[in-house]
Amino acid sequence: MDNHTNTVIIGGGIAGCATAYFLGKKGIPSIIVENEGIASGASGYSAGGLNPLVGHGIPGPLGPLAMYSYEKHLSIWPELEQETGINFDGRIIDLLRIGLFDSDIEQLSGTLNTFNDIDHPNFKAELLEPQDVISQYPLISSNVKSAVLATGNAACDSYKLTLAFANAAEKLGALFKSDEVIGLNTKAEKVIGVKTRNGTIHCDSVVIAMGPWSLNASKWIGMHIPVTPLKGQIIRLKYPLIQQYPDVEVPSLPEASIHPKLDGLIWCGATKMEELDEPFSSKAPTDRARDTIMDKIVQIIPSLINSELILQTVCFRPVTEDWLPILGSVPHLENCYLATGGGEKGVMLSSAIGEAIADLIGTGVTSVPIGNASVDRIPVSTGNTA
Repeated sequence: MDNHTNTVIIGGGIAGCATAYFLGKKGIPSIIVENEGIASGASGYSAGGLNPLVGHGIPGPLGPLAMYSYEKHLSIWPELEQETGINFDGRIIDLLRIGLFDSDIEQLSGTLNTFNDIDHPNFKAELLEPQDVISQYPLISSNVKSAVLATGNAACDSYKLTLAFANAAEKLGALFKSDEVIGLNTKAEKVIGVKTRNGTIHCDSVVIAMGPWSLNASKWIGMHIPVTPLKGQIIRLKYPLIQQYPDVEVPSLPEASIHPKLDGLIWCGATKMEELDEPFSSKAPTDRARDTIMDKIVQIIPSLINSELILQTVCFRPVTEDWLPILGSVPHLENCYLATGGGEKGVMLSSAIGEAIADLIGTGVTSVPIGNASVDRIPVSTGNTA
C-alpha cells in the first residue's frame, strides 16, 4: 500500500465511521484503517442507548455535547437509513425506573424532575404507584415501592448504526483498509503519512479514533492519551413475555439494566471490570459476570430465572479520568486530531464527534459544543509516552 488521501482515520468504530460520514458530506475523501473489522469492539456490542440527561458529567460539563449529539442523531437517522437501506432500529423509547429499596426513592424523584424540568418536547415522566406498575407490567417484582415511567431516550442497534455510517461514507467516497497502523510520519509539526504493516498512506490529516486502544498512539504523537479500556459484559436472553416492556432499571442495582430489543432478545448489563475484580487481559466472557447480572435482574423481574441465555458478549469502552471525550487537534501536530474517550456514551456522542472533527478538518472551526472535551485540557508530554 502506497497512496495518498486527504484524511486517514485510524479506527473503524462508530467515532471513526461517523467522522468519515461527515467528512464525506463535505466532499473530503478519507481512508479508514481498521485491523479487526468495522464495529468489532464496543461499537458493535453496546446496548445502543442514547440518554442525554443522565450519566457521568450530566448534568455538568458533558451535558451540552450529549444533548447536541442526541438531537443530531435524530435529525440524520431518517436520511441515513434511506441512503444505506440499513435499518438500525433507531427509535424513541420508554424507561421504567423502579424502586425496590428505600434508597431508590430519592433517585426516582430525581429522575422525575430531570425528565420533566427540561425544556424539550421529547422528554416527560410520570410517577407510578406500586399497583399501577403491577397492573401494567405484571412480571415486575411485587416488592416494588414506587416507579417512574420516563419517555424521551433513544435507542438503536449500535452495530447496524456503525455499519450505516460506514456504508454511507463509502458511498460518499471513503475507502476502507484492513491493516494495522504502526506509526506516523511527521515533518515540520505535521503528519505527512500513516505507517501500516503493508506500507504508507500519505495524507493531509489524520484522525486517531482508536477507542480503548488510543493509548497505543501516545508514542506516535509525543503526547500521553489518557484513555483506559473499561471492560463490560452483557447477556442476551430469550424471554418473549417481556418483549413489549420498556427498558427497566433499579437505581440500587447498577449494571443490571434490562433492554428488550426489536430482535426479540432481552439485553441485560453491562458489568464493569473493576466491580468484578477481573483482570483486563480476560477478553472471554466469564461465569462470574453472567451470574452477577442474573442475580440482579431476577430481583427486578423474578421470572427471568426461566429465560434462555442466547449470548454473552464482552467489550471494552474507552474511558478518561474525567469521563469526557478527548476531541480536537494535537497542539504540536496541527493536522492530527483525536476523536476518542466516549466512555459509556460513545454511541450517543458519535454524531457530535464525527461532525466536530469533520468541521475542524474542513474549516478549522466547529459550532459543535466540544469545549469541555477539548484536547487542550490534556498536558503535552515531553518524555516517554508509551
